Amino acid sequence: MKKPKIADFIVIAVFLAAAGIAYGVLNLNKTGGKTADIYVKGEFYTALPLDKNTVYTPEAAPSVKIEVKDGKVGFIESDCPDKICIHTGFLDISGQTAVCLPNAVSVVVRGGKTEDEVDSIVR
Repeated sequence: MKKPKIADFIVIAVFLAAAGIAYGVLNLNKTGGKTADIYVKGEFYTALPLDKNTVYTPEAAPSVKIEVKDGKVGFIESDCPDKICIHTGFLDISGQTAVCLPNAVSVVVRGGKTEDEVDSIVR
């Protein structure tokens, strides 16, 4: 059996570093960078990062309150009669949407893993 050379260790180190970087990039794309895009009357208004807890009231729709909590976003207050926007609950999957039609405010989750991606395959 041959004794390992320095070049062998360098090749192994480069391979492990490349694998680590690839793993980090893939996980960043799946979990990080999610935002809640707020639209008022169909126009983009602002984006709220989902990694920072906050309560937001759009100036263009002061009767609506939107909360970002624990990586999720949802309506918590509205003067609309049915409160469907509030009953929608909190959203955290990219592509999910909640709308308050009487106030013309919508929230769309963007970034991170989409709902169309496969989580796992069970056989």
